[in-house]
Amino acid sequence: MFERFFTKENEFFQLFERHAQATREAAQCMLEAAKDLSLKVEKAKRLQELEHECDRITHETVDLLHKTFITPLDRDEILALIGKMDDVTDNIDAAAQRLVLFEITEVPQDIVKLCEVLIATQDELTEMVGFLRNMKNRDKILVCCMEINRLENQGDLLHRNGIADLFRAYRNDPLTVIKLKEIYEILEVAIDCIEDVANVAESIVLEHS
Repeated sequence: MFERFFTKENEFFQLFERHAQATREAAQCMLEAAKDLSLKVEKAKRLQELEHECDRITHETVDLLHKTFITPLDRDEILALIGKMDDVTDNIDAAAQRLVLFEITEVPQDIVKLCEVLIATQDELTEMVGFLRNMKNRDKILVCCMEINRLENQGDLLHRNGIADLFRAYRNDPLTVIKLKEIYEILEVAIDCIEDVANVAESIVLEHS
């Protein structure tokens, strides 16, 4: 169905893909900081740069939307997709900044595992976004959506177990519990936001295919 659109309208898909790739790097930075806290300042700084880059891409998308008469997807779909994608990056950045601001000196293994789930989920999202250029990829997109849902459930389990472990491991240190619990929750929200993107994409392919 997209063959009839003007070439410049492929720019929307290029913007989606750039955003997804930048967010994938952001997730990688978060994992590296969680695994090696000596890197947390460096990685948080880089992640802030990526968050700003994603903001610019989001603004470019909205600007292009205002300048384009015929769009490859409905305008509301484009806004929903790029908006939900930007939420992912914002939350990853928020988690990384807290490693620095809270002066975290020890990261539970379940936070590292949650970061690994975040990367796996973002990998699926990045692949899925690449498929959106052609609605003939409907089945591939839906498979990605299913895998994102599975990974999100895995993240929920890690989050619940991790919070429970916090209260056992730091029962005499409530401030550390509060700090780490907030990081857990922000990471879970980041993964939930990826699932939100998948839900938008699923709605798009079912509507247009």
